[in-house]
Amino acid sequence: MPPLNLVHALRSPEETLSTPESNWNEILAQGRRQQLLGQLAARLRSARLPNAIPEAVQRHLELELVTAKRRTESALWEIATLRRAISAKFPLILLKGCAYAISNDQNADGRMFSDIDILVRRESLPTVEVELSSAGWKPGQVSDYDAGYYRNWMHEVPPMEHVRRHTVIDLHHAINPPVSPCYVNPEKLLSNLIEVKPGVFVLSPLDRVVHCALHLIQEGDSKKLLRDLYDLFRLVEQHCPDIEGTVRLLDRANDLGVGRQVATSVEAAQEIFGAVNSAACQGSKFLRHCLVKAALAPANKLDPVSYMAGAVLVAYSHSIKMPLRLLVPHLAKKALVRWHEARQEDR
Repeated sequence: MPPLNLVHALRSPEETLSTPESNWNEILAQGRRQQLLGQLAARLRSARLPNAIPEAVQRHLELELVTAKRRTESALWEIATLRRAISAKFPLILLKGCAYAISNDQNADGRMFSDIDILVRRESLPTVEVELSSAGWKPGQVSDYDAGYYRNWMHEVPPMEHVRRHTVIDLHHAINPPVSPCYVNPEKLLSNLIEVKPGVFVLSPLDRVVHCALHLIQEGDSKKLLRDLYDLFRLVEQHCPDIEGTVRLLDRANDLGVGRQVATSVEAAQEIFGAVNSAACQGSKFLRHCLVKAALAPANKLDPVSYMAGAVLVAYSHSIKMPLRLLVPHLAKKALVRWHEARQEDR
């Protein structure tokens, strides 16, 4: 039997009972590398297994849980600060990590996140940015070209960082770029908001799943892919626990115009962590294969298949964010800038 790895431990926590301490070194290393150690600790705790795990390993897992809890508490405190900073006429809509935490989604237990993602209507951006600046959040330094890239083509403005606490806010006006061929109209999301605290909102459960699935496939970042797929798996497991739930999810994704992307991401997550309702999905088999191969790529050796899978994901992520008429000149511009910077460093 091959040694237990991180994916097996997350998928079947009971298998860790027979894992020798020497094998745990690699599991812990994988967990840290994939930013999944806290969620692994939470998974083992929910399965009531920590006492059966070597004491030295328990200490690492418990420390990760404490760290995740403290970061979540800090983020929730920051959310209250944001609610006071932004005019009450604007709903404070949380996305991704903070939304999972404040909604008590299962994937939030032990999850690490470093920034706060919020959503506002595009026409409200100038006012909200001024209010955040008045409260100490300043936009990061970006070039004029990058500023225009964010403002004209992307679904968010440049990140804002607090001058004292160094909290980072990603301010969105949509969940994908308005120039995307599969642009999701934000008004369809805003019509189903859920108020979790006075003036603080999250997307509906189905829309949180859709956003998670779309985000991981449009980012094309292999380094965070396994964690994002685990997020998606736990969200589907919680909010779409049966075939009817998965059908509702796919109906909602189709209504938002991202049905194929969501189905592909869900299939990949379930292939890795355990099929639940994959029969209801009809995503791209090729893209699903690339997601799985890139997410499970070995860390310490070059695997040509995994490398190519990652390259396909990067190319696809660009293609669903921008049309070719914008993408090709943008990539050419960025390549030219990098070449110029490299020449400057060599001098």
